[in-house]
Order: sequence, then C-alpha cells, then structure tokens
Amino acid sequence: MTAIPAWKHLGLALFFVPFVVGCNSNQASKRSIRAATPQAMAMDSPAAKPIKSTKTPAHNHPVVIINGRSASHNKAAVTISNNEVNVARKRCGLSTLSDDLELENMAINHANYINHVYANAAPTVFNAHFQNKISTIAHVTGASNPFFSGDGIKKRLLTAKYSKASYDVSENVAQSIHFNSFGNIVAPDIATRSMTKSLLAAPYHLRALMKPNLSLLGSSMAAYKPFSKDANTYQGYVLVNYTTATPATKNTTVNGVFTYPCQDVKGTVTALYNETPNPFKTKRNLQTNPIGQPIYINIPSAKSMKIKQVSFYDVARDREVPIQILDASQDPYKNTIYELPANEAFILPLTDHLKSCERKSTKNTNCGLYGNSDYRVSFDVLIDNKRLVNKSFTFTTGNVNY
Repeated sequence: MTAIPAWKHLGLALFFVPFVVGCNSNQASKRSIRAATPQAMAMDSPAAKPIKSTKTPAHNHPVVIINGRSASHNKAAVTISNNEVNVARKRCGLSTLSDDLELENMAINHANYINHVYANAAPTVFNAHFQNKISTIAHVTGASNPFFSGDGIKKRLLTAKYSKASYDVSENVAQSIHFNSFGNIVAPDIATRSMTKSLLAAPYHLRALMKPNLSLLGSSMAAYKPFSKDANTYQGYVLVNYTTATPATKNTTVNGVFTYPCQDVKGTVTALYNETPNPFKTKRNLQTNPIGQPIYINIPSAKSMKIKQVSFYDVARDREVPIQILDASQDPYKNTIYELPANEAFILPLTDHLKSCERKSTKNTNCGLYGNSDYRVSFDVLIDNKRLVNKSFTFTTGNVNY
C-alpha cells in the first residue's frame, strides 16, 4: 500500500542561473561563470507563484531528442553535483546522501519536462516546479508536454508511487544558460559544479540541502539548446534534485550549534547574485549588489536563539566585513511558507564596498567576498534566553564568481 505523503514536509527550491560566459577570450570562456540569479522556495502549497530548482546521480542516462535538439543526462556532471553536496554535508558533521533510483527517475522525467519547455518556447511566465498548463505556451506545458507526470511535486510523487513520500521530500531545480560568441560553450561538469556551489550560497536552498535528517537523493542533469537562439553559441542546462529522509533517519538531528560553512570549508563561491524569495526586506537587487557567502546557523535542540557580537573578518586584508542578520525576529516572510523557525538564522555579509572583482572587463565593482581568501567568523548566540555560547571558525572562498 502506498503511504500517504505528509505534504507539510515537502520543500521546493527554485534556482534560475543564467550563466554569462565572457566572449572576449577563450580564457574567459573557461573561467568566468556567473551564478546570476539564484531563486529558492520552500513550500507546501500548489498555489505558489512561478519559480525553478536543482541536482543528479551516477547512472548512465539515455540521450533524449526533443524536436531535433539533444537533451543529454551527463553521468559525470551528476556525480560532481552529488559529490559537492555530500562533501559539504560531511565537512560540517552531517551524514552523506545515497542515490535513490526512484527519486532519480522522477528527476530525469522532470528535467526532460523543463527542457522540452525551454527548447521549444521562450516563456515569460513559467514555474519549473510545476507542470501545469500555461495558456501562452499551451503547446509545451501540461499534458501537451510528452514528459508530463503531474502538476506539482505532490502529484508527481503519487504518480511515481514513491515509497517514501511520507517523509521529508524536497525538490531543487537549477537552470543555467551559457553564451559564448566563439562557440566555446561551458562543459556540463563545470556548469554543474558552479550551479551546485551557488545553491550552497543561496539561503533558502542551503537550508534544504543541510537538513540533518536527509538520507537519499536522486538527480538528473540535462542539456538543451534555448529556443530561437543560435545553437552554436548558446547552451542551456537543467539540474533537478530530489532529497528525502527515511524511517531510519527521520528523527536525526545534530548537537550544539550547526553552521555552514564551518571550520576548514574551502572553495565557496564569493557572491550570491539572486535568490527567490529575496532574503532582504528591502528587496535588495542582488544582481547589481550581491552579497558574500552567507553563514547558515541552526540549533535543533533550541526553541529560540539570538545572534550577537558578530565578527566577519577578512584575514588577509585585516578588515571587518559589514553584516546583516536574518532571523525569526526580522524575517521578511513571517507567516508564509518561507518563514524561518526561531532556532535558525543567517549571517549575510554585505560586500558593496569591497571592490572584489578581479577581471578588468566586468562593469561591476562588487563581486562579493574576495576570491581564494580566508574569512574568520565568530559570534555569540543566546540559546533559549538562558545560555550564551561562542562559535568561531574559518572558511576559504574559491575563485571569484562573476
């Protein structure tokens, strides 16, 4: 008998990443990948507004031909994405995730659905978490799409008769578009690594990937040629990921104060260029004013916490980076599906004046934190208004992401 899903546990994270590859030189085409628009969403209602998601595993997938356009599932890229998540989890004390064939098959089908839309239309309104019919692109959405399997994640889980649907199932989707006038399109493994690292810098995605009780994952990486674009200079990628808990892990937690990044995490992105929902009350334009790698804080055993005395210190340059706290007391999404619990928070580094960009060709001066640099983070946390604990660690950024 199929279990009835506990829908309140469903989580969706949408991440649209238009990667722009520099066309001034071949070197730029290899290095300058920009995770421009992370959009995330954690929800339990099919009435949500348009969005998109993330991830993939290590089996051989068939090449799917969609109207003459190739949408391939890349085994190496999927392995890289899964490994990035598992390395991040293990480094900070969480269990790694095992491949789940049922989830993988769902991810493959949903990635193909999204690919079919973008390979055959240029939608102005499309939520990549949903397979509902959209009147302006009815020929590629809903049941007209050959990969249709259910309007939302709830129905797709039921359609697939997923055996663990009653546990904590999350869906992440990442989409990227790459352009290079020389035709030197970014390889899927490079795009996948960048997309995954950017998810780990997007607060609402980061939370979904760092749940202590997660045990299984299933992912798919697919490629497509964007509709009405030059196939020689444009390349699109979609990464779909499902994660879930199991009976053995559903109550798994962590002791003390959990953070990501944590001590000795290396190679984070330098900047977050977008996320939906926007983590700022002011609706800060992250595209033009990105922030640095956020610090996620979670104390599962606490009912509440208060972050104090924060230091976000640039070791090499001997300077403090300004920060902003995002917690339950100043949550822009209180009483919504995005609401932060009282025992979770983020430290958001404000990098407006750092001038961290290294490439002369960029018009921006703010590229988040400096690349390949150590940052020492320390803070006091008041737990349940009773106990004050100090936390301190150092992490290292990777190359500047544009």
